[in-house]
Order: sequence, then structure tokens, then C-alpha cells
Amino acid sequence: MNDRSNSYGFYAQIGRKIRERRKKAGFTLEQASKIMRVTYQQIQKYENGQSRIPVEKLYEFSVLFNTPIQFFFEGAQKAPDSDTEELGIIHKCPDKHLNIFVIDDNPADEFLMRKAVGELDDKIKIFCVQNESNVINYLKKQDTCSGFPDPDLIFMDISISKCKYHLLISEIKKEKRIQEIPLIILTHSVRTEDLSKVYKSGAASFIRKSQDFVRFKNDMKACLEYWGRIVMLPSVAWRDDSPEGNEA
Repeated sequence: MNDRSNSYGFYAQIGRKIRERRKKAGFTLEQASKIMRVTYQQIQKYENGQSRIPVEKLYEFSVLFNTPIQFFFEGAQKAPDSDTEELGIIHKCPDKHLNIFVIDDNPADEFLMRKAVGELDDKIKIFCVQNESNVINYLKKQDTCSGFPDPDLIFMDISISKCKYHLLISEIKKEKRIQEIPLIILTHSVRTEDLSKVYKSGAASFIRKSQDFVRFKNDMKACLEYWGRIVMLPSVAWRDDSPEGNEA
């Protein structure tokens, strides 16, 4: 059996289970397509094994039918190795050097950030914006970024936007292109009110910026170790802007 027929058989078996659960749950193709945000023709392709099923869609099917996602793989033949990337299966976090976007209007703090990160890993790339009005344009690549790549992480000091920092965070998180990028607040002061606003606005974490350089560098080391090695960043899964599943 060649890879193509093997791949078809794998998706066909999963598709039959999707059809079985859909009918058992009492959903028509049209009803399921509206909930899943794809065309009913695409649902048919999934069920007939004519189209690969993205993992995120298979998860949505499991939620819709109140069925463990493992059910769809029970009894299915093993997918060919060539399909593991198509299935979206990531076996390990790929080794890569981070690209960091820093939002900070204090040149001294920017210097310390560059110095600390440079001493930890001189291959990490940093791009800094000191004017909040330019942040969105730079992140959306609507301004000249000197060839800076899409960032893996965004660091922001809330002092750049005075009392309106949470609005800037919310604005960043509204942009589809960049909303998945973890945004980390690094600032000298931490208040309960700040914590609440930051997390409600969509920030991933809030870290107190130590005045002591050695401690700051150690904190950055722990932070980058977590986000760079332990966490599977969204940038690992980024593809061209035409993913399957957006047919509707």
C-alpha cells in the first residue's frame, strides 16, 4: 500500500467515526457546518476521507459530539510518517533562537535588557520600540522593521503608556496576526490594580523588573528558559496564511 492510499484509509476511518457520532448526536451536515464554521461540503470531505482533518477541527468535533478525541483514532490504521506534519503532531519543541519584541520608552532599561539577554544568549534577536503609537504598525509590518522577523515573544513596560497600558495590550491582542504571541509585562512596580488589568487585557505574565542587574539577568534567564525551551510557542505552528479549515 503506497503512502497516498494509506493516508486515505487513515482519514476515511476517522471520517466514518465522525459521521457515526454526528448522526448519533442528531446533527445534519448543515447544522454541523454552522457550528464548525466550515461548509457542509467540507464536512462531507472529512467524513468521506477526501480531505485531511486538522487536529484543531478534530478536537472541535470531539467537543461538539461530547466524545473523547481518542475515540476517532480507535481502530484506525497508523498514519504514514509523511502525514505526521500534516496532522499537526509536534513530537518535540524545535531548537530555535528567540526573536524578542520590546516595548519600552526608557533607553536605560532597553540597554539593561539587551545586556542581560546578550550575556545569556547572544543569538537572541531584539527589536525595541520606544513610542507606543508605532507599536501596532511595527508588529503588523506596516512600518520598516529593518528586516526583523515575526517575534516569538513581546516584552512590554507598562510605563510606556502611563495609565492606559491595558488599552495598548488590548489593542495588540485584537490584531489577528499578532494576538497569539505571548505578551510579558516587565516593570519596576507591581500593584494589585495593575495585575488585574494586565491579565484581563490578555498578557501572559507579569514580572517585576529588579533594580539589581544580576538578579534581573537571573530572572530573565528563568523567563527565557521557560518560554524558549519548556513552552511550545505559537510560532512553532505558524504556517502561511491559508490554513485548511477556513473554507467557510
